[in-house]
Amino acid sequence: MKSLEILHDILIAGPGFEPCRQQVLRFFGRTKLIRYDEVVVMENESINGIHKNFWPMIEQGLEANQKILKEFLANLKQEGFTTLDDIQSLEKGYLSKILHTIAHLQDGFIGIDSRFFSLVEDSHGISRDLLQKITAAPENYWILRLKGTIVSRAEDPLDAMRTFEGRIKLPD
Repeated sequence: MKSLEILHDILIAGPGFEPCRQQVLRFFGRTKLIRYDEVVVMENESINGIHKNFWPMIEQGLEANQKILKEFLANLKQEGFTTLDDIQSLEKGYLSKILHTIAHLQDGFIGIDSRFFSLVEDSHGISRDLLQKITAAPENYWILRLKGTIVSRAEDPLDAMRTFEGRIKLPD
C-alpha cells in the first residue's frame, strides 16, 4: 500500500489549541470536499496568534496557494488557453479539472491543493476585517498545521483519490 500525505495550515479562532484542534477535526470529518483516511494535527508545528512566526506562517501559506494557482494557470496557457473565450472549447478531462481546481482556489472551497485555508472565513485568504480582528486580539487565533493521509492499495498513491470511480454502482 502507498499513501499520499498532504499538509495544510488552517487558520481558526478559538480559546486554545485543543478546542481549535477539535473544530478542525470535526470540519475534516464532515466535509465532502476532501476525504482523508487519517488527519493528524501537529501540535508542535501549530502556533497561536501571539507567536512571532504567526504572520510569517500565514504569508508562507498564502504564497504557496498563489504558487499553485500560477502553476495551474501556466499549465492552461501551455495548452493554448489564453482567454476566457478559450474555455468554451475546453474538453472534459485533465484540463477541465485544472480549471475546476483554479475556481476552488479562488472561491474558497478547500481541496488537497490548499496549503493555507481560513476556517474563519472559508477562504484561501484573509479579508481586511479579519486582519483587523486578528491584530486586535491575536491570542484568539491559531494556525494549526495538519497532515492528511490518503491510503491507496494501488501502486500509484494518486489512485486513492479516484476511489469514487470504483464505488459508483450503475443500474443493471
